Parts: sequence; structure tokens; C-alpha cells
Amino acid sequence: MADQAGEPSMPFLFRRRELQSLVSALRACQSRLITGADGAGKSRLIDEALSLADPPNVRIRFWPGALHSLLVALAEGLNLSGLGKKAASARLKVAILERLRQEPRCIIIERVRGAEPRTYRFLQEIYHLGGCSLVLAARSRAETGYLGRLLWDPREEIPLRPFSRHEARKVFDAAAERICLEAEISALLRERVVAASQGLPGQIVAMCRLARRPEYRSSGRILFAPLRIDALLSIPQ
Repeated sequence: MADQAGEPSMPFLFRRRELQSLVSALRACQSRLITGADGAGKSRLIDEALSLADPPNVRIRFWPGALHSLLVALAEGLNLSGLGKKAASARLKVAILERLRQEPRCIIIERVRGAEPRTYRFLQEIYHLGGCSLVLAARSRAETGYLGRLLWDPREEIPLRPFSRHEARKVFDAAAERICLEAEISALLRERVVAASQGLPGQIVAMCRLARRPEYRSSGRILFAPLRIDALLSIPQ
């Protein structure tokens, strides 16, 4: 099995409780807010939960920003023909809500930040539609802007904590094995990657993958500083 970039997929480790919580919510059409730093595994958690629960859904992987852009993305995800970027926001809202009344969906929006009041009011309507639910992913509740008022109940939040040093080492070992990183390179990198990652699995995997590339090697050494910087830049913000 390979991920979207054609790379071998990584084992899913140490998030079983969070996974079960999200799967249960999806099956019950309940809304959830997933929080965690960049690289904590929010998107991977959603991937795993969808593979198990598989509810009808519309998934928006990047926060569109303004309400109109969100409406356009939802209209595209719901296959509402004839409604594009030039359609008025009011028309888009009516069409989206009508489709969701007829065919309820789970609306998944990732990398949420700074939602404005109009976006809050619109998603509030979806939140209260029978059979519909919201799954929002953000660095923190505070970063969601006005949407923090919508999913305010702590029971609706699934926080992804950084891994412990022990867990981070296990993630590194699994990633190094899965991508066939040479044993001598693994030995050189293991503790540096674990320390630099601050327990965030996405950063561990990104550094392991980059370590295979020749531009990060010189005379048998790993050029760790540029590898670390590029790994950080490779993780969607």
C-alpha cells in the first residue's frame, strides 16, 4: 500500500483511542473537532477513521478562507452542477443546504483557521441538520476563530498530543524500516530526529523520507540542518 505521493504508507501507531473516538462519532453522525500541531497526525487520523466508518462525506483538505470560497468548495464536493465561483453566495447556500437535507453528509474541513462570523452561522445550520455532522481539524480551538463557539463542548474535541520519546523512537524505527533506510543512516539519525520532531509523527516520517535523498548526504554524513528545515516546510501548515 502506498500513500498519495507514491511512498510506502506508514504504520498507524499510538492513536487507537483517538481513532475509536472518531469512528464512533462518524457512525453516530456526531460532530468533532480534532486539534494538534502541524505533523501531529490529524489528516492521517481522518484517513484511518474514514477507512473504517466510510460515511457519505465531503472533504475539504485546505481551509478556503472566506465564506464564498468555502461555499464553492462545498458545491463542487456535492456535485452541484451549474454553480461555480461566479454564483452568488446566497444561491450557493440555498443549494448546499437543500442537497444536504436530501442527502445528509459528514462535512470534513481541515486546517481551519480564523473563521469569520458568517462562516460560523452557515456551518451552524449544517451542524443542526438531521443526519449531517462536521469534522473540523485545526492546530487549536482558539485558531478556529468563531467556530470555537460551535464545537465548544470539550467532549466534542479529540486532541492529538505529541508522542513520548519512547513512542517517537518506535515511529522512527517503523518509518525507517518501511522506507528501507540504511541501517547506518538510521543509527546516525535516530536520536536527532526524535529530539527535533518534538514527538510529532508527521515530522519524523518527513525527515526519514528526505534522508534517503542524495542532496542531504555528504561524505557519509547526513546534512541535518537543511533536512530538518525542508521537512518542516513539507508539512502543510
